[in-house]
Amino acid sequence: MPARASEQALPLRREFTLNRVLQAPRALVFRAFVEPERMKLWWAPRGFSLLSCALDLREGGAWRMCIREEETGAVQTEVGTYREIRAPERLVFTHSWVRANGTLTPTTVVTVTFTEQDGRTEVSFTQADFHSDEYCRSHQEGWTSSFSQLNEKVVEGNA
Repeated sequence: MPARASEQALPLRREFTLNRVLQAPRALVFRAFVEPERMKLWWAPRGFSLLSCALDLREGGAWRMCIREEETGAVQTEVGTYREIRAPERLVFTHSWVRANGTLTPTTVVTVTFTEQDGRTEVSFTQADFHSDEYCRSHQEGWTSSFSQLNEKVVEGNA
């Protein structure tokens, strides 16, 4: 049924949430999201590697990472700003890609919560405000791959 003239249509909120329970203490899992040496182990999806990671870890601070696709050698840069940091419970930051011409893709917002339960950590990762369904799907696939590496290389490897 179409909206009446007096009703405002709400914009579609494109987002996804990944929930994982990791067999590691919350402090270790949180550090995997904020320490460049740990992030290099898992941040990029399979088939990519994290080349550089610069973090100004404070609310309002900027972050910047470069990843390389192993097959083609193509380098992509992602950037954002920390909106909230509550170690080791919660991170909120913006995320954009830098296009070849230097402009940014539309900004999304990432919210990550870390809940400890009996020495394990439940991670809830939500990325929201995508401009298209396809853009949302591609990010969900990438983060799903990255989270597999988080578990394998950081948690199981105790990095």
